[in-house]
Amino acid sequence: SAGVVGAAVLTEGAAGRYDSAVADLTDGQRVVVRAPADAEAGVELASEVRALRALTPGVRGLLPFRAPRLLGETGMDGARVVVVDFLPGYRVDPAHLPPGRGAASSIGEALAALHSLPLSVVRDEGLPVRTAAQIRHDAVRLVDRAEATRRLPATLATRWRRALGTERLWQFDSAVVLGGAGAASFVFEDTDAGPRVTGVLHWHGLSIGDPAVDLQWLAAAPAAADDVYVTYT
Repeated sequence: SAGVVGAAVLTEGAAGRYDSAVADLTDGQRVVVRAPADAEAGVELASEVRALRALTPGVRGLLPFRAPRLLGETGMDGARVVVVDFLPGYRVDPAHLPPGRGAASSIGEALAALHSLPLSVVRDEGLPVRTAAQIRHDAVRLVDRAEATRRLPATLATRWRRALGTERLWQFDSAVVLGGAGAASFVFEDTDAGPRVTGVLHWHGLSIGDPAVDLQWLAAAPAAADDVYVTYT
């Protein structure tokens, strides 16, 4: 077994919901240790563990990027503590994501590969599966609840109802999704061809669902969005 020779606090941009540290081991490996700061984060961390277990070596071989490997887990003060390998690289704020070949096209390729995974990856692990009809039904209920607050502007409610009633918007095939990817989900490294996605984080929402949930954050990346979409398609 390896011992710890160095450790430091790791900032993950999770709004303090986790206590995280990066540790260097005597065998040269760098790992991340995470513990939830509250019960909600504990549920999310448990989902992350299930998702990482679903990523067998065969599944990982289908992806053009790395996902964290689950190295171990234990309990501490009644909470789950998880250890995964550290993915080196850097992340890019969506507002600063550049257009063209490089970061934008690499994100498109990464998401396309993820969404093309066999559905059995999720089903065999018993992770959530939602059809287009179920997703639409949930959206209708969400709008109903929003209107019930009497704080939803009428123009916005009309726009949402119009989208809910447009059949072609709901004629899509469910796919394997992260369940809410964002700019912080992608780890980049520089190559001769420009920045490339070499790792993807945040697997707790792994499921079968609407591929759009992993693309919606591109509204905050106006310069790069078109190139991500083109490469993704």
